[in-house]
Amino acid sequence: MDGRPRIDLDGVTLSNPDGPSAAVAIFRYRTVEGLVLSMPESADIVVPWSDIEGADLSLMSGTLTVRFREAFANRANWLGGVRTLEGRWTDRMTIHRADVER
Repeated sequence: MDGRPRIDLDGVTLSNPDGPSAAVAIFRYRTVEGLVLSMPESADIVVPWSDIEGADLSLMSGTLTVRFREAFANRANWLGGVRTLEGRWTDRMTIHRADVER
C-alpha cells in the first residue's frame, strides 16, 4: 500500500436526512472549539461544542451525523430549524484485506 489510509471527512456534504438531498452545510474539520462547517458557496463557520448535541461517525456505513441543540437550530437561519444533518464520506483509496496483511 503506497499511502497511509486516513478517514478524511473534509468536504462531506451534509443534508437533512428527512428532506431533500440538497446540501445544507459541508463538513470541514473539528477543532478544540467546535465543528467547522462551510455554507455552500459561502464562508466557514465554527459551531461551538456547546451547540452540538452529538456528532457520530459510523465506520460500517460511512455515515457522518451531526445533531444540533434545539436552541441553536432555532436561531441558525441556515439550518431552517433542522436539528440533524447527515452525509456519507467516500474513502480516497480502495483498500482490500490483502492490502493491509503483511
